[in-house]
Amino acid sequence: MDRITCIGAGQLSTKKANNRLNRRNQYLNYGLLSLASVLKRKGLAPVVIHGHFSSPSETLTTAIAYGLAESKLPILLSLPSFYAVAWAKEFILQVKALLPSHKIIVGGRWVVGKFPERLKELLPEADIIIPGLAEARIVELVTGTRSLPLQPSRETSNQTSSLDYSLLHRREYYQPSIEIARGCGMKCSFCLERDEKLQPLKSPDALADELQSTLLDDGLIEMTPYFETSMFVPNKHWSEGLGSAFDARAIKVRWRTEARVDTLKAELLPSLAASGLSILDLGLESASPTQLLRMHKTQKPEKYLEKASRLLVACAENGVKAKVNILLYAGENDETIAQTLAWLDQHREAIYGVSVSPVIVFGWPEETENYLNTLARYGATRDHSPCPGVTHINLSEQVNYEDSLELARIISKRFMRAGRYYKLKSFSYFPRDYCFEDFLADMAQEAGSHSFSTAFLEECIEEVMGQSAHTASSDLMDCQAS
Repeated sequence: MDRITCIGAGQLSTKKANNRLNRRNQYLNYGLLSLASVLKRKGLAPVVIHGHFSSPSETLTTAIAYGLAESKLPILLSLPSFYAVAWAKEFILQVKALLPSHKIIVGGRWVVGKFPERLKELLPEADIIIPGLAEARIVELVTGTRSLPLQPSRETSNQTSSLDYSLLHRREYYQPSIEIARGCGMKCSFCLERDEKLQPLKSPDALADELQSTLLDDGLIEMTPYFETSMFVPNKHWSEGLGSAFDARAIKVRWRTEARVDTLKAELLPSLAASGLSILDLGLESASPTQLLRMHKTQKPEKYLEKASRLLVACAENGVKAKVNILLYAGENDETIAQTLAWLDQHREAIYGVSVSPVIVFGWPEETENYLNTLARYGATRDHSPCPGVTHINLSEQVNYEDSLELARIISKRFMRAGRYYKLKSFSYFPRDYCFEDFLADMAQEAGSHSFSTAFLEECIEEVMGQSAHTASSDLMDCQAS
């Protein structure tokens, strides 16, 4: 049977600092794996290969080893972000040089957007550019359709897919992602899913069945799945049902997800923690009332921050590690930054780590012009575009683009330590064979380029001297994370 080669486009450099640690990240393209899973259920033979930070030529070599050259079916090339376009162009050129008649179908919901012709200009060698979601028509695309209009499909995102990890090249090294809901619709100005209606969560039984077929116990770092959803809003019935579904299948798993601080009810934390919730990414974004209003994050900042406080307390009381996400937004100044820092300091004991990024504008010019004009009303100006579809901005007269990067590093280091950084990354993004000793070695080679503090590292090393390397690694992690 002909192989269908599904390629998750990689990147030529990292989005953040291009250091060794950031290049270790493995972000699963679960949308592409979802498409491949549909194809497998229809009796076809797909394989999913991620480019990550490998070269296009290395990825092509892997694809050829899976039988690309012998297959008559097209390649599916998925673009997870605009940062992947340059990598994709090189990959397509190399494929066409080696296999000139081989068709390449390119997709990527957020990159293609409503203007596939824009992407076609950048990737003229691609045979077909597909807008929107494709689960409902993917079989037709790869097995028979030769000419398709460049129009978004009408299907909605009202169902999530079950992911077949057996299709994934080197699947054992990935921490699994399980899609549990799509959409959001909360109208935050910076969010790509602000107008996408939130769909119901995948049922606890379906989720448990999918986990049971996915988890491996193989001697590598424990599998700790990420439950993917733009907004996690369970109710009591779902939260308690998840624990029951896991118990019925004897599943013991630690999992992670993300939530808004004002929509996840604090009283659900006990049942969620009992089912294995271990890390919760919280989209606080800011603790400045002014900035929260500008983001359209809330119309009642005081109540929003009160809910955030209660949720953090509930996380701490139930042993859930809360990682708080902060967005440096248009109009930032000394006062707004001080307000956010003061709030974070006040809640330091309940916060496991903090991730900080300046706002970045994604999309084609036709899609972003109005948003950039809105940011300009708050004092922001365009700085530069590192690649098509990405615009970096100066946040205000006080905080230019370079200032925002430095500010993000300073705030992150204030609340994130090395051991906690490793635990958070190894839980979801580092390869499952990437041990703490590897992390220390990488960190030592590029000291000073990271967004976490190493203030207590030497003390931890002294405490474990004389122990075995394995025990030392474990104790170092615990010491750093304490």
